[in-house]
Amino acid sequence: MSYDEHDAAMDAFYDDIREQFYPEAISEFTADRLKSFYVIHPNVMRPAVDALQEGKVLREMKHYSAAVVFFVSAIELLLKAALLKPVVYGLVHHEALADIIVQHALGQAGFDRYEGLLANLILTFANMNLKEICRNDSPTKLLTECTQLQKLRNQIIHQGARCNETDAEKAHHVSVAVYELIVRPMLYALKLTVEEKGVIKPV
Repeated sequence: MSYDEHDAAMDAFYDDIREQFYPEAISEFTADRLKSFYVIHPNVMRPAVDALQEGKVLREMKHYSAAVVFFVSAIELLLKAALLKPVVYGLVHHEALADIIVQHALGQAGFDRYEGLLANLILTFANMNLKEICRNDSPTKLLTECTQLQKLRNQIIHQGARCNETDAEKAHHVSVAVYELIVRPMLYALKLTVEEKGVIKPV
């Protein structure tokens, strides 16, 4: 696919969001405001958990390409719905509008589009450097692996690419790592814990 005027306009839009909205979002936010969203919406992570479980079922059935699609969906839901949506919601104070903003501002964009907001969010509230996080058995940065898998998922959907067991296994491990190494420490820093089916509760 060629790069056209629409793509250029979207890039400009994302740049504007990064430069103006992201710093404001973090500077205006407090841990209490962020925690209150999870208390009110304890099931915000449930769709990610469901996608992860569906991916595991598909992998066991040897539907490897479909499994990758669901594992990558789980990754996106963990990062966007479970981490970024609460920030947007805290700024606009309207859940439906927050959903619209998250969808239009982040949509199906690559992870690099909102890496800045994620990095600031994790550093501010969990004191972790998101860009340096790696899985124990991989020298590659976790967000880089997420980006690679997102590209593979897009090739599956749009180009009919096929995956093997190794691809599905990696996608599974990366999706679990996003939860274990990014989402859970962030929630723990807010004195929150995750119970069965991804229900978030105060400690």
